[in-house]
Amino acid sequence: MDDHLGARTLKQHKKIPIYIVENHHEVVPFIQKNIGSKHLPVSGSTFVHFDSHPDMLIPIDMPAGYVFDKNKLYGSLSIENWMMPLAYAGHLGHLIWIKPPWAHQIEDTSQTFNIGRVKASGTIRLDCKETYFVSECLYEHQKNLNDIKSVQLDVVTLGNSLTEGSDDFGKIRTLVSKSDVPLILDVDLDFFSTGNPFKRMYEKADLYAKLKKIYYYESPSSKDDEVINKAVRDRKTQILKLETIFLYLEKHRKMPAPDESCLLWKQVDELRKTVVENYEDKDIDWLMVHDAGCTCDETELPEHISTPEELDIMFESFKNFLEALPRTPVIVTISRSSEDDYTPFESVEMIQEKVLGYLKERFECAEPVLNYLEKVTD
Repeated sequence: MDDHLGARTLKQHKKIPIYIVENHHEVVPFIQKNIGSKHLPVSGSTFVHFDSHPDMLIPIDMPAGYVFDKNKLYGSLSIENWMMPLAYAGHLGHLIWIKPPWAHQIEDTSQTFNIGRVKASGTIRLDCKETYFVSECLYEHQKNLNDIKSVQLDVVTLGNSLTEGSDDFGKIRTLVSKSDVPLILDVDLDFFSTGNPFKRMYEKADLYAKLKKIYYYESPSSKDDEVINKAVRDRKTQILKLETIFLYLEKHRKMPAPDESCLLWKQVDELRKTVVENYEDKDIDWLMVHDAGCTCDETELPEHISTPEELDIMFESFKNFLEALPRTPVIVTISRSSEDDYTPFESVEMIQEKVLGYLKERFECAEPVLNYLEKVTD
């Protein structure tokens, strides 16, 4: 097989490697390892991503050059922002997010956008106007970007039987067949059942409900460039003010000097009083509270703990997807996401066993690399 952008012959695995990690961004070294060994091309792979979350944010302040320095890159990534740096590097050209019916951070869509390095700041941004990106201040007009790569994004809902619908495997087959480039299959086990751990933070203070009001973000009224740019500026200002307050709270264990003209200051002060009334000050992590708030925009993180019957429906959809897949993936990456309570801990082993069983039924797979166990024994 020829690398369609790299003019080199790719090697083939005798059996498909499966890499299982705990935190999703830990799959990146395995993807890069297969690029280095010439099993994956340097440019343009198709990436099929089963997950309750898009994972398509970008490390907000990371210099674009870090994508070419693996140590700096790995130190900058986390579970929500590891895919787009790979797209900027050119490794991933087509992203297919396959989501369960309860995930709404990006609705079903098919679009192309550009990702590149901002001329002024040297950071990575993109010109996609989805609220998911705009609310995180990741939008930038193409004219302000260098080293631009084009990315195809498709979002497809699977498991529609849960909502009395049906799955369109013909559409998925068509999407994957758009080109003959190598395919990476990526599965987060929280696709089948997912929790929102932030909802359980400082529950006695009703923290999450209060954060949703403080961090509220209303999506732009139109896709007009000026409207989008203003939305990004306003959101940056909002988040920066909140970050400044919570950094001060964490360091000094009290509010900064009163600013009665600032509604955000008043809202955080009320929040602080309620939390301190219910919890010991020494047990409160204000930076984690801010991180939880940053997950609140127009849509909150999904939560749906699947019943046994619902799990059976999701497993059946996954099995049918594998049968409909028009070509064999080069590698399979799996994230457990159980230590941070996205995949319910009591279900993760069973879900993993089921997924591996379906993969082995459909493909000739190597024994899984259990990276998550290596971490435990280190």
